[in-house]
Amino acid sequence: MVEFTIPGKPFAKQRPKAAAVAGRARVYTPGETVSFERKVAEIARPDFPVPFEGPVRLRIVAIFEIPKSWTKKRKAAALGGFHIQKPDGDNLLKSIKDGLNRIAWSDDCQVADVRCVKRWGTHAETFVRVEPLTDDAQAAL
Repeated sequence: MVEFTIPGKPFAKQRPKAAAVAGRARVYTPGETVSFERKVAEIARPDFPVPFEGPVRLRIVAIFEIPKSWTKKRKAAALGGFHIQKPDGDNLLKSIKDGLNRIAWSDDCQVADVRCVKRWGTHAETFVRVEPLTDDAQAAL
């Protein structure tokens, strides 16, 4: 099992963009998405000497900073509670899964068990846990 933390605001994968270049349509991944995926890879690389083989379990806890504009009462009520605003959890997962390709696994199709939790906190960060799915863990599903 490998665990690491990505500091900063949790980032959701953006949709590909299209632009006309020399009269032809060109589709590209937005720069912010590419930068975040590189950041994930840089943080995770030291923990993965070789990618996992076989099925893996991915757990993500995305902590969103409570807005400073909220009242003390609202902040206290939100602290540790679930974040039920955008971005969607599946887009948070996509950005991390793509950042871990060829680092934690050969391809993100190996992720057979996944969970994403979004919560409010005092500062923004994302906790990531990756572990191989053993025969015992698969039988328990």
